[in-house]
Amino acid sequence: MDATTENGELSVTIDFTVPFYDLDAIQMVWHGNYVKYMENAREAFGDKYHFEYLHIFNSGYTAPVVDMHIKYRNSARIGDKLAIKITYVPTKAAKMVFRYIVTRPADNAVIIEAETTQLFVSRTGTFETSNPDFVVEWKKRWNIPLPKSSTK
Repeated sequence: MDATTENGELSVTIDFTVPFYDLDAIQMVWHGNYVKYMENAREAFGDKYHFEYLHIFNSGYTAPVVDMHIKYRNSARIGDKLAIKITYVPTKAAKMVFRYIVTRPADNAVIIEAETTQLFVSRTGTFETSNPDFVVEWKKRWNIPLPKSSTK
């Protein structure tokens, strides 16, 4: 796993080899498995930048994906070595936005480009309209701008 914080960008790149069980009937990675690859990248991001799902949960919240866009550019096949880069997109709102790019370094092919948005939801099921305290602290730690009207 490689992590960067260049120019304030928080990103992680993980390497992955396509296994047999991720293929469809025509011997390509089934399109839905890319969502799993993106989740693996989000977990690596959380580990690196101390924003794990358990930390979110133990702070009294969940963070469901509420929006996802994937552009399929090329296909991957069994044994392909892929690089999955996730980048946090700073936002002042009470949400997390991530961009992903999955590439095959052997030929520099872009396999997918994607973006997800996750909102913070309290354990009572309420969507947060302002950043919870633990998010404010995390953003401060990584120098991510906060809303000017935030009192947290």
